[in-house]
Amino acid sequence: MSSLVYEYPLNEKCRNYLRLNELLQQIHRCRSLGADGQTIALFKALLDIMELLERCDVRTDLARDLNTQKNKLAAWAQAPGVDAAALAQLERQLADLNQQLPRAARLGQLLREDKLLSTVRSRFAIPGGLCAFDVPQLHYWLHQPTANQQQDIDGWLAQLQLLQQGLQLLLTLWREVGQFRPQQASNGFFQDNAEQTEMIRLRLPTALAAYPVVSGNKYRYTIRFMPVGNTEIGNIDFELANIK
Repeated sequence: MSSLVYEYPLNEKCRNYLRLNELLQQIHRCRSLGADGQTIALFKALLDIMELLERCDVRTDLARDLNTQKNKLAAWAQAPGVDAAALAQLERQLADLNQQLPRAARLGQLLREDKLLSTVRSRFAIPGGLCAFDVPQLHYWLHQPTANQQQDIDGWLAQLQLLQQGLQLLLTLWREVGQFRPQQASNGFFQDNAEQTEMIRLRLPTALAAYPVVSGNKYRYTIRFMPVGNTEIGNIDFELANIK
């Protein structure tokens, strides 16, 4: 039976991680500019990342969380049958990122200094503001050879490479360590203690005509399953993983 996984952050730091990670994935999906609409989606994702990085400097939190994962590797090394070589490589990756992040320049600073991105950003919030007469610089860029466009995109992504590597590694470790356990929502309602949980992951059958709405904080969280259409909500069996 196919299933669908929902992820819900329980603090602002984790919300920023997931949002930045989603935007980085969107950029990589659109970077070929091979379909209509991909250009606008790529610039929108880049500008959203710049906005988030202006609001919060994630370097310190990300370095701290990566260091926490590095410290946990010692316990994993004692597990029977563990791949020692893979574990050592993972430890090196965590150590390198933990050293580089605090020393790096503020993430996104060079993107804010880019003339094309600054010009597009100033017009993006205006309805229809990316017309050729509004942003002739963008119109010119869109008609440049593909190799030139890809060179610019590679340069923008290079400024986010450290962020992407850190987020991808941390979220991968969180997701792999968090074990799903069966739970039941009585009449579509479930609550539990957060106990320093960073985020929760819910796994539901795709065929279930309901979706979860989560509210919570660092102390407690609640899950309410909302029906799709006229479906009645009864007891719902699902799987839950707490990521700490």
